[in-house]
Amino acid sequence: MKIFNYIFIVCLAIGALSCTGTLEDVNTDPSRLSSVDLRLLLPEVEAQAANNMGFNPARVAGIIMQQYNGLDAQQLDYNKYILGEDAMNNYWRTGLYSGVLKSAQVLESQATAEANPFYSGVAKIYFASQLADAASMFGDIPNTEALKGLEFVKPRYDSQESIYAAALTMLDNAISDLSASGDVSGGGDIIYGGSASSWVKAANGLKARYLMHTVKRNAGNAALAIAAADASFASNAENASFPFETAQTGNNPLAAFGQERPNTLGINPNFVTMLEGDPRASKYYVEVEGVLQYFDLGNSNLVWAQDDSPMPLISYTEVMFIKAEAQSMTGADATASLAAAVQSSMDLNGIAADDATAYVSALGSADIQTIIEEAYKAYFGFNFLQTWTNYRRTGFPALTPSADASPSFNPSGVVPQRYLYVESETQTNSDNVAAASANQGGSLLDNTLWAFQ
Repeated sequence: MKIFNYIFIVCLAIGALSCTGTLEDVNTDPSRLSSVDLRLLLPEVEAQAANNMGFNPARVAGIIMQQYNGLDAQQLDYNKYILGEDAMNNYWRTGLYSGVLKSAQVLESQATAEANPFYSGVAKIYFASQLADAASMFGDIPNTEALKGLEFVKPRYDSQESIYAAALTMLDNAISDLSASGDVSGGGDIIYGGSASSWVKAANGLKARYLMHTVKRNAGNAALAIAAADASFASNAENASFPFETAQTGNNPLAAFGQERPNTLGINPNFVTMLEGDPRASKYYVEVEGVLQYFDLGNSNLVWAQDDSPMPLISYTEVMFIKAEAQSMTGADATASLAAAVQSSMDLNGIAADDATAYVSALGSADIQTIIEEAYKAYFGFNFLQTWTNYRRTGFPALTPSADASPSFNPSGVVPQRYLYVESETQTNSDNVAAASANQGGSLLDNTLWAFQ
């Protein structure tokens, strides 16, 4: 018996001496990747961001801005501004923080470790734009303590002001990275095929966007926005558009919603009135059995309701509207920029040249109201969040709040100014949510955010 014990002990000793790994090595699943090539990480970031732009926050913004109209289910509640903590919960958790932001963080970290400025630059563009757009919806949101795992399981909320500052700095850093980078062929870039210079133009367009988001707080941002716009796109051909597929596993989220939730979301009659005489009207909606629909299966005339309708992260149309508004604010002549913005919208919608020319020629004065109202019409189908932001900054177009507005989340009954913090945060990070609400003077739908005061 003693000999067997001795042999057992010797075997253990030999095994210990020959073992150069750790227990962590034993627990590593060889069938699962521990890292992914950069060219495989980037497409996921681009695709999720494009889906976010057609996800619930965008659809609800379209209802708030009286372009869409809820016809059934939750959309009927949204007409009445019944937008509780559950409304944006999925977006916050899976689309934003564990979605694009986390993926962009991983992409940027790995690209930095591999000294690859192309991927780090594009990652920063997506992180900055998603972060800033979320701040435009909610106000204060987690940033400096977000996405750090167990280090900060209950991250504090950064002020909306600091979020915009961080996003603009990140865009500058992205431009620096991409300016030092060469093009990357076969690198998984679905939008630009690895063109660093194209991404620099997109970053400048986004800079112009967020400078104008905060122009009420800093009038000097208007001049900076003009400079950024001038460094951005020169035509629709340069749009940072994500190309969705016709397959239902990769189609445009607004088209998918129309197919999966038919007759729950339509067109607001107020929008139809604003589009009277506008040649784009037939590209935006159709009347089916007495109901104004943005989606009509098989109707290829509806430009923004096709499975493969593109989703621009930033577009030439938006860049030129931004430039026109900024020029008008600084006393410069915005006529040419407004005409270019509207013409580009006509081109995107496939409007006949004569009809487009007639409409553009009749625009009249390029004042702020005209610019924002034209942007309101031009942004339909792909830019609802920026339409809502424009309204909160300028008050245009003049909208009458819903007569059926619920007082529960919106006591003053105004057109909503923000979204409520989501239930996953109010339930698990309540102290920081309360601090953010106090910092902003409230957290209901009628609470005007810092940038738009």
